Amino acid sequence: MDTLSLTLRQRKLLHILQNHENLITGAELASQLNATSRTIRSDVAAINLELNPFDAKIDSIRSKGYFFTAENPDKIRELNRINTAFFTREDRIRYLAFQLCLTDTPINVYDLEDEMFVSHTTLENDIHTLKLLYMLKNPFINITNEHSMLSFEQDERKRRHILTSLIHEHWNYNSRENAIYENEYVSEENLNQMIDIVSQCLHKHHIRMEDTNIVWLNIACTIMYERLSSGYMLPQVPSVSKSDTDALAASDEILSTIETKFSVSIPYQERDVIYLFISSAHMLDPSKITLANTCRIFEPSVLEMAAEYMDLLRESYHLDFSTDEDFYITLLQYIRYILAPVHRFSSQENPSVSKSQLITELELAWAFQRIAIKYTGNYLNEDEILHLAYSISGALEFHFDLHPEYKLNTVVCCHEHMTVAWSVKRKLLGAFEKYLRVTALIPVNQVRNYDFSDTDLILLTVHKKFSDSILGKIIEISPYISPNDIRKLEAYLRTKRISFLYRGMASVFSLLETAYWHEEYEFENIFSAVETLGSEFVDKGIIGIEYLSALLQRESLCSNAYCSGLLFQSAIIPAGKTQLSFTILPRKMNWKSHKIRVIVTAAFTSDDKMLLFKLKHFFHRLNRQYDIANTIHNKEELLQLLAAQPDLYI
Repeated sequence: MDTLSLTLRQRKLLHILQNHENLITGAELASQLNATSRTIRSDVAAINLELNPFDAKIDSIRSKGYFFTAENPDKIRELNRINTAFFTREDRIRYLAFQLCLTDTPINVYDLEDEMFVSHTTLENDIHTLKLLYMLKNPFINITNEHSMLSFEQDERKRRHILTSLIHEHWNYNSRENAIYENEYVSEENLNQMIDIVSQCLHKHHIRMEDTNIVWLNIACTIMYERLSSGYMLPQVPSVSKSDTDALAASDEILSTIETKFSVSIPYQERDVIYLFISSAHMLDPSKITLANTCRIFEPSVLEMAAEYMDLLRESYHLDFSTDEDFYITLLQYIRYILAPVHRFSSQENPSVSKSQLITELELAWAFQRIAIKYTGNYLNEDEILHLAYSISGALEFHFDLHPEYKLNTVVCCHEHMTVAWSVKRKLLGAFEKYLRVTALIPVNQVRNYDFSDTDLILLTVHKKFSDSILGKIIEISPYISPNDIRKLEAYLRTKRISFLYRGMASVFSLLETAYWHEEYEFENIFSAVETLGSEFVDKGIIGIEYLSALLQRESLCSNAYCSGLLFQSAIIPAGKTQLSFTILPRKMNWKSHKIRVIVTAAFTSDDKMLLFKLKHFFHRLNRQYDIANTIHNKEELLQLLAAQPDLYI
């Protein structure tokens, strides 16, 4: 049988391009795959060598991106499917989880080493990661590793959750097939039948659910059948109350149809699980919700949590979303869902990509934790935080409509005739009017004598060196506004558009003078790094012990790591004074899937708390522009890099 000799990353790259309708840039591919643009180019070359005999190719258009062409695309899809591979830790963890879920007896770790061709140390690290994924997070399954024997606890409910999540994580929304992995456990024929049954019954009973929850339901029903057929049943527990009549009717019909088609008997405890999931994921129709009827639709606890969060955003961050009815209704639905007996958020997007796009919003979402613990007794996990951050991102867009004073004063400096400059202005406003106010169109020769003191952004159509006082405000563009210009401005505005949150705050440079500096530290793991660096602030009396707990909690629930290079960490705990700490590691440290060389730790007074947003964007920009992981080795090199920044005020 023909096959493709590719690494898993290369298979994923090919899979992305096969299912992407438009051109996709190397930078976008690199972000999705946690790789560099150079690696993407190398992978594309390797893939094309493998594809050559099959009349298929990954092609590219300069400055626009990559695209996939094939005489027989379905043939390539089939070739790109694999049963079991251990190219990455992700593959090994996935395999371990499946094996432990499906066996009743402990597995010998030495047999696993031979089976996966890995060292004992590598396997031990994989087991540690496995515990972080499933023992310290939902479903909180107990993992035993004693006398070289590894096992999951005998909890059928938890095992089913893991089995469902393993398949759901790699679901291909472009088809019913899984393009990266074969389904290691469920039958494709059975899964396809479940998809048809679930779809028809939900439609019949007018149940609206998000795509990701429908997929989870399809997989959960299939796994339920497979486990029942193998003699594994959920333990008997008291039956749940069923107030959602539509969800009850839909779940009853789904399960009765399964019983008939598959000749299986489904006991009440299994039925309760399916009902609870459908009822919890049963979406309200937003077109029927208004401010006038929210009190009749939502529980008092939902309304109270939303009100507290809106007050928190207004009082702590000066963000008044009270006139944004759409956001308020979306927030109510979000809170209603996290209070449901069964709720889960997931994303096909790489969390690191989401975090890099939602730098400000993620911090505003994290502030919801104190409300979550108050009303639910639990903190939100990373997926829940990210989805709230997406909602806040939408609210901020509307916020700019209400606050034109936040627009950036922009001057266009054009070397062409004024007709061209005017055209540039119109095109800019057509794309970015919400964020830009063009205050002047001037010839390039006037730049040296123009007063830019009230100007936030200078758009220049030539490459010229001007004084350092305005250098940080300049972005070079073409006089015809190319797609690359649009992308460049979008990236810039992503960081600048929320600068109103920290206007008037201290410069980054002023904080360097009093910062703590370390070059001697080496850490065994992530949490020892967090604890050591956080303890310094506590030991020196800058902040209380709760600061350290907050740092550890943040790293545990929603890591600060989303790219390689420099990692920035802080906590929303008021300090006696604002303080930074810089740690330059002697060698790169693995932090999740990223390579970290510099760790910046911060504490802020109540008056300086908005500096958090300024610093996060400043260091994010450094990470984007410089290869810090490979070019910074000591304090002097880092200071030189910081001093070279044209705009330390961001």
